[in-house]
Amino acid sequence: MASVFSSSDFSSILAALDALSTAKTGAMPVKPAEVAANIAKLATNIAKPVKQQEAAEVLEVLKKRYSAWIPPDVAVMSAADLRAKFQAIDTRSARLPLLDATQFTDPNKGMWEFWGLNALGLQQLGVRARNPVADLRDCNVAIDFGTSSTVVAFDDNGIHKLLRIGVTDFLEASKTAHYENPTVLEFVDFAAMLNPWRSEAYRPGVLWDDVRCSHEALHNFRNNETKPEVVASVLTKIKQWALREGNGTRLRVTDQTHRDERELDALTLRQPVKGQPLTVSQSDPFDPVELYAWFLGLTINWRGRGLFLRYYMTFPVAYPKDVKEKVLASFRRGLQRSLPASLIHQPEFEQFTVEERASEPAAYAATALRCLGIEPTPQGVAYAVFDFGGGTTDFDFGFYRLPTETEADDEGWETVFEHFGSGGDAFLGGENLLEHLAYRSFCHNIEVCRKNKISFTKPLDAQDFPGSELFLERTQAATTNSLMLMARLRTFWETGESSNKTGIKKIDLLGRDGKKLPCELLIPLDALNQFLQERIEVGVRNFYAALKKAFADQTPEQVQVLLAGNASRSKIVQGFFGLLDVKDPLQAIKSRTDEFVAGLFGQQPPQFIVHPPLAADESDVYRPTGKTGVALGLLRLCPGSPTLVINHAERNVMGDAPFLHYLGRIRLGKFHVCLPQGAPYQQWVELGPVRERVFVLVHSQEPRALLGDMKEGDIGLQQKRLDLAGNTNGLRVYGRAVSPHEIDLCTAASAVAAENGQIENQRRIRLG
Repeated sequence: MASVFSSSDFSSILAALDALSTAKTGAMPVKPAEVAANIAKLATNIAKPVKQQEAAEVLEVLKKRYSAWIPPDVAVMSAADLRAKFQAIDTRSARLPLLDATQFTDPNKGMWEFWGLNALGLQQLGVRARNPVADLRDCNVAIDFGTSSTVVAFDDNGIHKLLRIGVTDFLEASKTAHYENPTVLEFVDFAAMLNPWRSEAYRPGVLWDDVRCSHEALHNFRNNETKPEVVASVLTKIKQWALREGNGTRLRVTDQTHRDERELDALTLRQPVKGQPLTVSQSDPFDPVELYAWFLGLTINWRGRGLFLRYYMTFPVAYPKDVKEKVLASFRRGLQRSLPASLIHQPEFEQFTVEERASEPAAYAATALRCLGIEPTPQGVAYAVFDFGGGTTDFDFGFYRLPTETEADDEGWETVFEHFGSGGDAFLGGENLLEHLAYRSFCHNIEVCRKNKISFTKPLDAQDFPGSELFLERTQAATTNSLMLMARLRTFWETGESSNKTGIKKIDLLGRDGKKLPCELLIPLDALNQFLQERIEVGVRNFYAALKKAFADQTPEQVQVLLAGNASRSKIVQGFFGLLDVKDPLQAIKSRTDEFVAGLFGQQPPQFIVHPPLAADESDVYRPTGKTGVALGLLRLCPGSPTLVINHAERNVMGDAPFLHYLGRIRLGKFHVCLPQGAPYQQWVELGPVRERVFVLVHSQEPRALLGDMKEGDIGLQQKRLDLAGNTNGLRVYGRAVSPHEIDLCTAASAVAAENGQIENQRRIRLG
């Protein structure tokens, strides 16, 4: 039998040989019989099988590092048992395929988890290690982190591919819907999840049975929408929570196993330090963005695919810089934690990066124009993107052109996207509209709610009603009630049709005491449809108003209008843009758009060529769609691509989003704008006079504010009373933008005085 010497065996042999040498030279007395006995003992040991000491040492290391897979009380483990424990390591955390036996024994495979451990011990255990550096892929990964779904794309040697996250069976045939990965987390056992999450930095032993993500989480939610215990355990507003953490919005989640209710803290900036490994502790705040990014990373960095170090992300145009930095930091942590710990201390890890790259609508334009066969020209093809997503609607305007001689010859660019403006409707999103439908349905059934003491939630941009304080709450019961009714109304929003023509919904809701109460609600289908038309029309008008502003200096003769986002597939949206069949009743609403556009541009507006969202093709699941086109387009804008992106708006504000509000006051019953959206930062502008030491500040995020027809009390306007101190006679109120959602206010005798610092009543205000 072939034998393997341990380090102690080699030490004994050397000692014996040294003794023999000493005896021959006569340097010291030695008994030949003892030397002979030692040699005989060593010869006997050499003939025996290895003692497994190194294997035991390796096992101790693995027990400490992977306690979730190997119980701490295991003292001895056979090679077969060890392989069995690690065979499901990817499956137990992310439902990835089971490892086959060759992963442990084949010379061309091996396990990242074993790299750096004692080679002799691994040989004794019958497994192989693999250096993760050997599996690094020289590819870019693009991530479109969305409100409803997230798309992940990567460049595989020039072929742009998409990834499925959290599907039940990765062996199932691919469908286009698989690549729109729901931005959802489902908490089964919060404490059981949190302990390993806070105990191990890299690839912690978090179990899928304790927390699930994406497709399976949404499947469980949709198939248990009448069960409050499941609905309350599902977190669907991860991205909105990150964006709106500054306005008091808090999220609560209650796990399924223990009914453990937790309120999530606001998102904080926890930036990893370049070149240093991450550390975790039991006192770390829980960050759902980081956990979701970790799940994405486990699938991206699957050992059957390889390891990726370069990640690029898109953001909505209206995302403030500080929020983007927090989200990027969370993704850096989550994606880094999905990598093998044995890679982190190697020099190749220095290449790890997670960066912002282009806005979501700009990335969509990069792929849509190409798919539509629209070629750039020297003068530039004017384009406008209407990206109707789950949380917001983003606008992007610019020219797609050929490079100048300098750009082409000296810099090597082949095509150029030149952005002249951007904008959006902060509350026009598919999920927001669905929340409004539920809210209006509850209001329509207020007597049922009164009788059963049912509470519910109000959308951020909705108006309350007399006596609403008795029904509008931020409790878990109120949130769950709204989510359950939203689930029942989803089909109506997505298709325009109700599963029940009578409009009657029988549903179990939660009373104030948390007990289930069977309720029968009458859904006002006609009123809800009217609301959708009116609200979407406001968004379309905002789009054209923002378009006119963006192209004010050079109005083009023709504009390619690109509809993006799944919500743009709504028949109402397509009706306002004139994309329906002439026989469809909703096509008639196009005349309202035409009338509005004529009022904006006069009788000779630009020619608008409207393109519906890119359609899915089940025969080519990687083909860009109205949703996946953002991530796939982003790959075309990554460093090294031949496309130059020039963003004039970003240059004006030093990398941050532009000022996102219209600021002013009410004059003669209408909103008068003094400080417009996109105004330069740090420049004082007069807002109005002080009356009896009070100034009523009015603001909006809707581009139609520039049209001058928003009346006092309009749902798109918000008012804030400012009480001022001191003698304000002869003083006026001045404001200046300091960030996308913040302004400084003061009183001063004149604009010159304000610029010279001769001010009073200075304060900083965040606009919600």
